[in-house]
Amino acid sequence: MKALITAALTFAGTALGQTQPALTPATAPATSGVQQTLATEQAFMAERRQVTLKEALTITEKKNADLQAARTAIAAAAARTRQALAVALPELSVSASYVRTSVQQEFKAKDSAKAQAEGTIGLVNYMANTFGFPLTDAQLAPLKAQQQAAIDQVNDIVIVGTNSVYGNLLLTQVLFSPNFFLLPAAWEGGEAAKLGTLEAREQILLAVARVYLGLEGIGQLEQAAKEAEQVALKRERDAKAQASVGTSTEIAVLRAQSETAQARSLLSSLSGQRVALTALLEALVGEPVRPMDDTPTRFDITAAKDEESPWEHSYAIKAQVVGVKIQERISGVDKLTWLPTVVAQAKGSYNSNRGFAGTNFIFDGIVAAEWKLYDRGLRYAQMHDNEAKLTQQRAQLEAARAKAKANWIGAKTNLDAATVALQQAEAQAALATRAQKQVGAAYEAGLTTSLEVSDVDNKRFLAASSAAQSRAQLEIRKVELAAAEGRLASMLGLTEE
Repeated sequence: MKALITAALTFAGTALGQTQPALTPATAPATSGVQQTLATEQAFMAERRQVTLKEALTITEKKNADLQAARTAIAAAAARTRQALAVALPELSVSASYVRTSVQQEFKAKDSAKAQAEGTIGLVNYMANTFGFPLTDAQLAPLKAQQQAAIDQVNDIVIVGTNSVYGNLLLTQVLFSPNFFLLPAAWEGGEAAKLGTLEAREQILLAVARVYLGLEGIGQLEQAAKEAEQVALKRERDAKAQASVGTSTEIAVLRAQSETAQARSLLSSLSGQRVALTALLEALVGEPVRPMDDTPTRFDITAAKDEESPWEHSYAIKAQVVGVKIQERISGVDKLTWLPTVVAQAKGSYNSNRGFAGTNFIFDGIVAAEWKLYDRGLRYAQMHDNEAKLTQQRAQLEAARAKAKANWIGAKTNLDAATVALQQAEAQAALATRAQKQVGAAYEAGLTTSLEVSDVDNKRFLAASSAAQSRAQLEIRKVELAAAEGRLASMLGLTEE
């Protein structure tokens, strides 16, 4: 953008300052091409809505594709945070299965009870015979009846039936793990992602502001070129009138025509640049817009003091600082990975085969601890890798701080220089305007030549062009300083996301 404005001014100075070849009225450049270019520009601009800079930036926040893509980093960081928190949350799982087997497995409890009853009766009969008190069948009848009643109450126990259903409900909770110390890093990672997105937002807003202000500068250059064209046309008409009465020469007419052609050529060049920048503004904003006519944007900004380290407030530096904190936390946790992991489990089981337990439902409570005594050296390798990353992160932070400080110093110096340049350019423009009026009056009175008139017109246009460029450059320097201090969005009246 600066290159475009500088090129326009350079072209204007070169075109108006160099000596042009003599042109005859028959070979004077036609104005149809210039008029067509200006008509194309007017049609192009008519299709675009006029907005203020703040309105353009508000639309940019909603529709800029790059900014929308940058915002996805926040959503991704939120997802990573939830993943990190999962280590401290319980895990609940349910499983169910159906099994059909060709051979049923069961325990013949009734046969075992019968054998036990027969053994008991035989033992009683043996003891009675041993001690000389043999028992008759009538005497053993009550015992046999009692044993038979007990046998009748016994059923065979199915261990694995032909058709079996199993179910498990498992609740697992990690009571302690060394990874718990990394949980704060999850929130810090989200904060770093947010700061990175805000930095991308600042840079996108800065790009939009530069293009917008550049368009305003080109508009002011066009205004100066149009004034130069009107002056040249007036000089041309005066020269023709004087030549018709014999008070001027044909050379004066040709010189005036040449200056008119140069002014129109510059207008055509500026028109093309304005259309190109407007298209770029549309691409950045996301809508067909253009700057307001005759309403230049002005900012009021004061640079912060050196001792306040304003470059530290930029979102890029803040994100780097958070990144260093995260890496420091990771390196610190590496020294605690030898600690055990303690897990508690609650397990409820269902078995369609009651088995020996005599119930279909079983509950188990488990507390387990695991120490990883040696993991083939992977822990130490990871620890050294994280230490190297921490050193790298700190070095990158210091490098970013140095660049941010240099950028701020440059922006502040450029703002001071642009302020002085505008004051000088406006003073020169005012002086050139007075000189143009004085020389014009003297020329009409016949007290000066057309060469002096041409020279003062050129100086007037160059001074007006320089003032227009200086005004645009000053506002651009202001937004650059605000961006270097991390307060561009607030200066432009936008709230922080």
